[in-house]
Amino acid sequence: MDTDPELLEQTKSQETLAKWQKTIDLMARVFNAPAGFIVQAQQDGYSVLVANRNEKNPYSAGGVIPLDTNIFCKKVVLDNATLYERHASTNQRWDTNPEVSEDGFESYLGVPIRWPDGSAFGTLCVMDFKITAYDINLQELIEHLRDMLEDDLILIHRFSQMRHIAMLDPLTNIYNRRAVVTLAEHKRDIALKMHMYFYCIFIDLNEFKAVNDQYGHPVGDKVLNGLATAIKAVSRDDDLAGRMGGDEFLMFVQGPSGDWVNDLMQRLTAEFEQLLLAQNLPNVVFSYGHAMTDDKFFDLQQLISLADQAMYQAKTEKP
Repeated sequence: MDTDPELLEQTKSQETLAKWQKTIDLMARVFNAPAGFIVQAQQDGYSVLVANRNEKNPYSAGGVIPLDTNIFCKKVVLDNATLYERHASTNQRWDTNPEVSEDGFESYLGVPIRWPDGSAFGTLCVMDFKITAYDINLQELIEHLRDMLEDDLILIHRFSQMRHIAMLDPLTNIYNRRAVVTLAEHKRDIALKMHMYFYCIFIDLNEFKAVNDQYGHPVGDKVLNGLATAIKAVSRDDDLAGRMGGDEFLMFVQGPSGDWVNDLMQRLTAEFEQLLLAQNLPNVVFSYGHAMTDDKFFDLQQLISLADQAMYQAKTEKP
């Protein structure tokens, strides 16, 4: 969960950061400490997500400490346990810790922050240049503040789940019409900036009503799922796909001009045929049409309409 880009971005929203900033500033004042932090453990290192506003604090938000650096927060994350170091300069373990050897910190109290699934998010900590002797009440306080932060992470996670569910077609588990069109607007803008062609591919199953009438809706649903699975199998990471409703699907892809869309659809046909055969489903084929933007034409709804017209023409021309 700690590598989910959407969740990581939500923890950096202005509303969340403003709330956490107040928490860190208050915590540092209560502890009478020059430095307080929320540190996030990420793939590239330990990132200072929030730092208290104090001129004596040598670290500001946004800094990243490499993973192999011997710092207090690293031990908290690896041990998944509270660390209280009262007099760090007397502990050989911290001889190579730049927070001690370079910045002059003597005291550290930190607690682990966890995502809702129990994986490491990072730490909540206070640091001081002098030796400290925090009583049990202060140690319980930082744990309570940590619990409040974890409650925020639970809300962020649940909101992300709800938004994700709202964007998916419940039958095929790919984007629904509203989501794929909304996301395609963003992809189109990127394509325009990069001077790349942007394609809309409209896909429609042939004689799908007859499949439902002859074999029943459960079989028809399996056919729809098979096509959605095949589309995902041939899609690249940057491609978008969604179900418009019924037996209609959309793909939005970036690429050069030429016949490569037809090559993509040939791969989709082969993948779909294999899935139908493997599940002993009726042999259903699809028709498709595509439309392409250029530097002068970037209206998305018109692009979808042109792709739909091209699909309909291809369907009527089938023997």
